[in-house]
Amino acid sequence: MSAEDLARLQQEVERERNARKEAERQFEERISELTLANQQLQRHVDSVPCIVVALDTAGCISMINRAGCALLGQPESALLGKAWFERFLPQPGGSSVILPLFRQLVAGDSQVKERLSEYPVLDSTSQPRLMAWHTGMLTDATGRIVGTLSSGEDITEQRLAEAAIAESRNLLLKIIDTVPARVFWKDPELRFLGCNTAFAQDGGMQHRDDVIGKDDYQMAWAAQADFYRADDRTVMASGVARLSFEEQQTTASGETVWLRTSKIPLINDHNETFGVLGVYEDITEYRRIEADNRVHMAELTALNSMLIDAQNEMLRSVKMASVGQLAAGVAHEIDNPFTFINSHLVALKGHVRDLLNVLEAYRNAEPALAAHGDLMATIEQVKSAANLEFLQQDILNLITESLDGVHRAKTIVENFKDFSRVHTTEWRPANLEKCLESTLNIVWNEIKYKATIKKAYAGILDIECLAPQLNQVFLNLLVNAVQAIDERGVITLRTGFDEQTVWVEVGDTGKGIEPENLDRIFEPFFTTKAAGKGTGLGLSLAHSIVQRHSGQLQARSKVGKGTVFRVTLPRRRLIDPENS
Repeated sequence: MSAEDLARLQQEVERERNARKEAERQFEERISELTLANQQLQRHVDSVPCIVVALDTAGCISMINRAGCALLGQPESALLGKAWFERFLPQPGGSSVILPLFRQLVAGDSQVKERLSEYPVLDSTSQPRLMAWHTGMLTDATGRIVGTLSSGEDITEQRLAEAAIAESRNLLLKIIDTVPARVFWKDPELRFLGCNTAFAQDGGMQHRDDVIGKDDYQMAWAAQADFYRADDRTVMASGVARLSFEEQQTTASGETVWLRTSKIPLINDHNETFGVLGVYEDITEYRRIEADNRVHMAELTALNSMLIDAQNEMLRSVKMASVGQLAAGVAHEIDNPFTFINSHLVALKGHVRDLLNVLEAYRNAEPALAAHGDLMATIEQVKSAANLEFLQQDILNLITESLDGVHRAKTIVENFKDFSRVHTTEWRPANLEKCLESTLNIVWNEIKYKATIKKAYAGILDIECLAPQLNQVFLNLLVNAVQAIDERGVITLRTGFDEQTVWVEVGDTGKGIEPENLDRIFEPFFTTKAAGKGTGLGLSLAHSIVQRHSGQLQARSKVGKGTVFRVTLPRRRLIDPENS
């Protein structure tokens, strides 16, 4: 090889050496750039407050940010390469239910991505935390899927809060449904925003949701819609509630009823009216009762005047009989409506007290909602709009005052009845057969023209009792027996005893009692007699007296054959503090 060739070869080797050094320098610069870029990417990913995790196609962790490490309670070095779905997700049934979906996804089935948008992860204490996931696909230069990149946001508290709000709303709707009144609320355009079920049914709807978005023209009371809407606008414009006024309404069945209504403007924190709240109750029956009571009270006043005149001209016995007849008439005429009012007011008071107790429980729970400012603001707004403090005090006062009025009226009637009933508290030994004979003598003049008396006495021994009150029982049974006989019949008196009890039977061959009435004959004011022939109190009083003796009053009857009443009493007095 010549010197020239050798020099040329050395030049080529030198050029190759320089080229290799330049390539190595460029490679190192590229590595440095990639390392810097990776570090910057890691810093960016670590700055994200939610989990960011990259998985390969086998579902193993290839990258995870600082938030993910914190949630799982392990450093990145301990997490890389670990099976994500088997290690860090709940395993119901011992296997991952999410992993098969992930495998479908990396296999190219994009339709399963929605099913991977929400699933739980076990935190550092092995408690499941519900996460909302956004997943993208990682591909190589050829477009082949090599894994996934997902970001996950912890929505556990959000879901719990949503569930609590939903539960609270459902409970509130249930409470509103149990209120013995109709409740509704409207927006400024007078469209219904909500109501309870009773209101919806009044309007001809099956469910309260059917009412939302409708107005009064689409309800059963379309004929009164203009009047209702004008009233709503007045309340909203004035910002002043209109309480306890009476108005008419057409029901879904076409009937016109009377309502007692209250309307309250709904005002937000900015003192802006955003709707109206309405509450009403059907008072049609109350108005009828009030009208009847006015008539009855007028009659009672007239009867009292007549009684005063009669007392000046009659003997004491005649006066007492007149008072007794008056008491029976009064009881028949006015006790029914007063009993109805009293029963419903007592029930209403109990329901309202229960509702107030529920409201108090909610008030006690308000500190637990302190973190929920918007919710607390809404609650305070509703309480303020409803004037809750006033309602809690006033509603029970109104019911109590109404009950007091009913009790005063019933006391008047009871005072009249006291004159015609035998009351005693002295227990003495007495023979029931003698009591029966004594009572028979008293009513014999009424019996002898209509019935023959048959007796089958067993010679029962004396028992300790309130004999005058048992005489009243026997009197009622004998009078009922003779009144049940239309023309001529037989009244049978039987007695008997065993080791524990004695019994007295009064039977007749009268018309009998219909089966559907037999279970009601001991109810106060229930009677099958013609108007003016009975008050419906005799058997009720007799039943009460027998119960006071710890006994039983029973009846058996066949229509067209007659009726038998049996009084069964213990041979030895049973001490009952309540009855005594």
